[in-house]
Amino acid sequence: MRKNRKQYIISAIILIFALGFGVFLGAITWILQATPDISNYKGSYEATLIYSADGQLLTKLFKENRIYVPLERIPDDLKNAIVAIEDTNFYVHHGIDFWGIPRALITNIKEGKIVQGFSTITMQLAENALFNQQERTYYRKIQEIYLALQFERLYTKPEILEMYLNEIFLGHSAYGVETASLQYFDKHVWELDLSQCALLAGLPKAPNYYSPINNLDAAKFRRNVVLNRMLELGYITKEEAEKAKSEEIVVKQSTPEKDNIAPYFIRYVRDQLIDRFGAQMVYRGGLKVYTTLDPDMQEKANTSIKEALTVGYIPSVKREKLGDTLQPQLALITLDPATGAIRAMIGGRGNDQFNRSIQAVRQPGSAFKPFVYTTAVKTGDSPGTVINDMPLLDKSGENIWPTNFQDEYRGYVTYRTALIHSINVAAVKVIKKFGVENTIKTALDMGITTFQKPDYESDHYSLALGGLNKGVTPLEMASAYGVFANQGIHVEPFAITKIMDNKDQTIYQSHPHKEIVLSEETSYLMTDMLSSVIKYGTGWRADLGRPVAGKTGTTNQYTDAWFVGFTPDLVTAVWIGEDNLQEMVYTQRNEQGQYLYSENGGPRTISSSEAAQLWGDYMKKVVKDRQVTYFNVPADIVQKEIDPVTGLLPNQYTPKVETELFRSENVPTRVDSLHGPVQTVKIDKTTNQLATAGCPDDVIVENNYITGNNIRVGPVTINFKENNQNKPVNELIKGTYIVDTGEPVQKIDPETGVPQRDSSGNVIYELKPDEKCTTHGGTPQSNLINNIWNFFQQQSQ
Repeated sequence: MRKNRKQYIISAIILIFALGFGVFLGAITWILQATPDISNYKGSYEATLIYSADGQLLTKLFKENRIYVPLERIPDDLKNAIVAIEDTNFYVHHGIDFWGIPRALITNIKEGKIVQGFSTITMQLAENALFNQQERTYYRKIQEIYLALQFERLYTKPEILEMYLNEIFLGHSAYGVETASLQYFDKHVWELDLSQCALLAGLPKAPNYYSPINNLDAAKFRRNVVLNRMLELGYITKEEAEKAKSEEIVVKQSTPEKDNIAPYFIRYVRDQLIDRFGAQMVYRGGLKVYTTLDPDMQEKANTSIKEALTVGYIPSVKREKLGDTLQPQLALITLDPATGAIRAMIGGRGNDQFNRSIQAVRQPGSAFKPFVYTTAVKTGDSPGTVINDMPLLDKSGENIWPTNFQDEYRGYVTYRTALIHSINVAAVKVIKKFGVENTIKTALDMGITTFQKPDYESDHYSLALGGLNKGVTPLEMASAYGVFANQGIHVEPFAITKIMDNKDQTIYQSHPHKEIVLSEETSYLMTDMLSSVIKYGTGWRADLGRPVAGKTGTTNQYTDAWFVGFTPDLVTAVWIGEDNLQEMVYTQRNEQGQYLYSENGGPRTISSSEAAQLWGDYMKKVVKDRQVTYFNVPADIVQKEIDPVTGLLPNQYTPKVETELFRSENVPTRVDSLHGPVQTVKIDKTTNQLATAGCPDDVIVENNYITGNNIRVGPVTINFKENNQNKPVNELIKGTYIVDTGEPVQKIDPETGVPQRDSSGNVIYELKPDEKCTTHGGTPQSNLINNIWNFFQQQSQ
């Protein structure tokens, strides 16, 4: 019986042991099956580096901030220091330090948790590369041991050490010895001396505690521990150790990344990278991305905006529906017109996700007018072509449209004058002449892509004034104006020059699309007209004291303000506006009742004036130390004096002569036949007849008439105003007709200002009266006096 019982007990023990061993093996097998495969392991994640045009590091995109370097570029002192302090037997074990395991197990059992490790460099590699470093369990330790054996089986010791030195976390955001070297000493790892190598080697034990940035004394203590261990193992001599210990630890952190100077540009580049390569590659692939950004220009753009906000010519207010985002918002973008390279980009005030330089599609106002005149000039007209700036009736026939600024109309003006003063009526008449579709084609060719189907309607004449159904972006406006600066060639804008992978192989090279869309002659004629806008017109605040051209733009209700301008080398677009399309009139007052953003004592209204001022402030800084360059003049461009009223060659009586530019094939050949000798005649303004001696002085005016055709000429100012009791006063038609010296005076409707025309459609001019006034004095004595009056009047002429 006892014998049987003993056999049962032995059998039970064997069975329990077998079951336990089976469970143990099953658990181990299950754990190992859940362990990652490292057969194709090629190192962990690397940061993507984004550089400026001059090679400065702008920012890093990473899950872990790491720059991979090959083992041969890592100093022997650093390799030896790491081995000495982290894994003395690295070169002799097979991934596991069997003597260290029982020592660590005993300590951990006593503490009831894992407090002491027995990891070799190979096991740390497994831990750092493949596992959550916050997780410390026996389950994971088994996986680490298994992976360490696999690493040793699949890779050589130098390969393992290289991976480890590039994987290890070394404090703050630095992964790997190269990133840490740049972070702490602002030098590459291969430039480190012994003392610096020892300091880095001491960091893995407690990276942030031993960081020289956080704790200089602890860092020095740990460095010396590493040096002592290196001396003990024979890696260095006593003299070398003492010399290294005596060296002062000088932390010289790397130059700060410049992502804070161009956050909108960085996100623009990042989004393009993700679209091309995917987020995994961008944040883990170690790409080197070379961009077009000019840090100096970007800094100057930032400074100019800050100054504008400080001075107060651009206000800063909060809108209830827009949270903390200050208004008005703004955008600025600078391109190299010859290459398409984006040199500076500001997408707004602050650092929100909406990049207004590329995403804000806003109405351009008069900044669109150059596309209208470009269509005319490329078709054969010239800057000296004359257009009649007089009111037009709208479709209803009850109102005039468009109206000019301050309701002023100038009669006959050249294209150049019309653009200088941004005359609305002239621009609408030009688009009527050449067609909406042709104008859109010009703008499309030059880079504007935001047109909608309704824009193509044949009577969509508001397009000439910037009335697009959707709008335009600052980027496309800058690109389109760049065609003028680049002699008719449109170059696609771009931000990324080159991309290299983590093996320094080029995987992308920019080749921006280029296309000739205008002739050199058309581009130059338009450039010269736009130069006049700055010299004599609405863009005077953007004058740089060197060749520059551009155009202002303000929309109705002051919701958008633009200035787009260029030098021969750079083109910049500035936009100002509120995100919610609110009128930019600022009436905020301080406690004393004064306007916070006063303009001549009253509320401030933001228009293209502020946009031009910001453009000028910025570009003056940019060009300050640059050599002056000039717009290239094509050989086919000639200068010729013309009469600005007729657009023809002047005769001896032409009162005003202007020098204008032409292509050689369309220089005017006809001579002005309108002007002749001018006589001044006294007119009774109450009867519009020739004044007589009996007319009171207060009704007599002196008018000028051309001898021969008797057409009245300026200078004169004529007001007109609608008389309609059925209309509100603020809706009544009104305006001022300003007639320049020598310009024929058109006979206009006294209520609408619309010129009167004959049956053939020709403008009717005011003529010298044939009859004398009979209202004031009609007796024989008065007739005698009239004859004497007329005699002396003729003699005076």
